[in-house]
Amino acid sequence: MKIAVISDSHDHVEHVDRAVELINLRGAGILVHCGDICSPFMIERLARFAGQVHIVFGNNDGDRVAIMKFAAAHPNVTVHGEMGEIETDEGMIAFTHRPEFGGGLAATGRYLAVFSGHTHRRLAEGSGPSMHVIPAELKGLFEDAGFALFATV
Repeated sequence: MKIAVISDSHDHVEHVDRAVELINLRGAGILVHCGDICSPFMIERLARFAGQVHIVFGNNDGDRVAIMKFAAAHPNVTVHGEMGEIETDEGMIAFTHRPEFGGGLAATGRYLAVFSGHTHRRLAEGSGPSMHVIPAELKGLFEDAGFALFATV
């Protein structure tokens, strides 16, 4: 299964729309957003993904109640709070916004992979049963906008 991972989109509508389009074309089954969508209206754009969307809150997500309300209107969108987990056939995946938490979760060895965001800088560390990945930021503030595709097999 392919899992698409994005983070730190910060209301950048064009980048989110383009990323969702590309991710759909590449056949990902799950989309994970590691926080900082920022505004509730971004949920509608993420909900255009063909599969399940999983979101955690970041430090710039303003009205969390409204974000959860908007998400409730889209059956393919789940907001997990500060940390989320997904069970795949190959193992558990975890995701959070803060990399210090992501690194700690990866260190437990419980997860196939752990994804986080916040730094706006790409990172892939570890291998085997527990890697920690920060995808490219989607906003494109410090690095080129991008996302990660993670294959569980």
